[in-house]
Amino acid sequence: MNEQQLIAHAQKGAADCFTQLVATYQTRLYSYLLARCQNSFDADDVLQETFISAFKYLKSYNAQWQFSTWLFTIARRILSQLKITYHRTLEAITGKEPVINEDPFVIDQNNIWALIKQDIKPASYDVLWFFYMEQLSIKEIAHIMNKSQSWVKTNLHRSKMKLSNNTALEDMLVNE
Repeated sequence: MNEQQLIAHAQKGAADCFTQLVATYQTRLYSYLLARCQNSFDADDVLQETFISAFKYLKSYNAQWQFSTWLFTIARRILSQLKITYHRTLEAITGKEPVINEDPFVIDQNNIWALIKQDIKPASYDVLWFFYMEQLSIKEIAHIMNKSQSWVKTNLHRSKMKLSNNTALEDMLVNE
């Protein structure tokens, strides 16, 4: 069965078809979430929430977009909600506005995405990830990020320019 057939059957209640869709996208989505979350536990939670939401709202899936585009859109929204909830809870407990620390864990210096993450803003990181790792179109990235195609193109260009000046990244690419 192809992907559209799996989706159609899953929309009619075939759980085994949805399970196949999960198996198809789980690794890609987890890789993205692991790069965006504070730790693997958060990535697991967001991954699970993403698939629960996808199953719950599967009937609203629009075949105009790739299924992966729809899943990444759901995951980004859940990530945004998670950060808001985390910061509000921390503020309520401490009485202070939290200092945002995007990446509190030690970064593997041999991971090119970890180096990129150090050098650019989270939205720029997402654009690069979706473009290079997921090989999504500008239109799909704009849809996922709820931005214009012009914004995505500009952000992609600026991110590439900024990264071209990163000597640590350049050294890593030369040594491979």
